[in-house]
Amino acid sequence: MNAPTLIIIVAIAILMVFALRRAYRVFSLKDDCCGGGPKAPKAKKVAAVTVEDTDEANYPFSLDVKVKGMTCEKCVGRVQNALNAQSGTWARVDLGSGMAHILAKSPIDRDAVERAVEDTGYYVSHRD
Repeated sequence: MNAPTLIIIVAIAILMVFALRRAYRVFSLKDDCCGGGPKAPKAKKVAAVTVEDTDEANYPFSLDVKVKGMTCEKCVGRVQNALNAQSGTWARVDLGSGMAHILAKSPIDRDAVERAVEDTGYYVSHRD
């Protein structure tokens, strides 16, 4: 085997090791496809929020917003937790449509919704 062939084989092996390592981190949920995990860029971490009151009749106000930048279910969880952390809200986020459906017990402050989404590393689209 000549030297150039050996160098190519070693380079391919090294690339495969890095690719397999990344795949392991994604599928073991230590990272995700959008670069989250312990080294996430400047995105605010939001604790998991469980909404106790899930009776839609108790939420007279609603707002639907298009959230951009989500690529996986972990992204959905981040956005949903950030929105649910606001007092008196219950949000459900759909990855397929990119829509966040927000129900609230008092009038919804759209600016606060946008800030909550942006603080988690995503943004609200003003175009449908």
